[in-house]
Amino acid sequence: MGWRDRDYASRDVDTGWAWSPRRSALRGRSVVTTLIIVNVVVFVLTVLMFPDGPLFRSLAMESRRVLQGEVWRLITAQYLHWTGMHIFMNMLGLHFLGRPLERDWGSRRFLTLYTVAGTLGMLALLGVVRLGWLPPAYAAGASGGVLFLLGACAVKYPHAELLVYFLFPIKIRTAALVFAGLYVLNVSRGGPNAGGDVCHLAGLIFGAWWAWRGDSWWDRVAWRWTQWRGRPRKVHVRRFTPDFERRVVDEETIDRILKKVYDGGIHSLSEAEKRALQEATERQRADGHRVD
Repeated sequence: MGWRDRDYASRDVDTGWAWSPRRSALRGRSVVTTLIIVNVVVFVLTVLMFPDGPLFRSLAMESRRVLQGEVWRLITAQYLHWTGMHIFMNMLGLHFLGRPLERDWGSRRFLTLYTVAGTLGMLALLGVVRLGWLPPAYAAGASGGVLFLLGACAVKYPHAELLVYFLFPIKIRTAALVFAGLYVLNVSRGGPNAGGDVCHLAGLIFGAWWAWRGDSWWDRVAWRWTQWRGRPRKVHVRRFTPDFERRVVDEETIDRILKKVYDGGIHSLSEAEKRALQEATERQRADGHRVD
């Protein structure tokens, strides 16, 4: 199967890193839009309708409560915000950073990773409080997930630009490094919102790692899982299994890398991915497969 036979080869070309209105319409509302709506509704309920009420404190992250078994706070706290500016900045980041990633990863994987990133941020805060590095306090906000998006975009689209204060352009990779440095400095000094910056750092690091290695790791795990579930019993004679499995892996490798080229351009490939594509292509040609 040549690259022109793959599903993404028939779509309109979108050379930008950001979401493009030329893509096909989503089935229903996108995950990013849904998350923004949910965050706004929760903000209205917990802050505007019931300011400083028990609803907010029953959902916010609090280390002592989590250790007592109220583990839902690790997730519900991600949908709480303290002020209008707090939610505005987070939703702005979710809107602009989340859409290209949802397009690349798909809605289910995007929602899973976003939630995992926010939870990891809360767990990191729980860890530093437990170790006595920071005092216990309530924590709330989607910043861990949003910084995950920033870290992922910094790796996947390093040459894209952000507008600081809507005026000054800066490379997204540079912005991620600057933010990381500021967070580390503030946490090390125990400055204002040091606990929040712990969540930010955890999300940022996880996002950068996932964009660098996560997709290939996910593909390997998913492929092995499907193989394990459908694997015949050992009594079965698997005569051409090694060659067959190699061809399946090569086909998936070529498909994944060419899709990445389509989405992000040839510059988005690492040297390892370029070598993997070349080697897989050469093996397929040797086997009599034609790759356009």
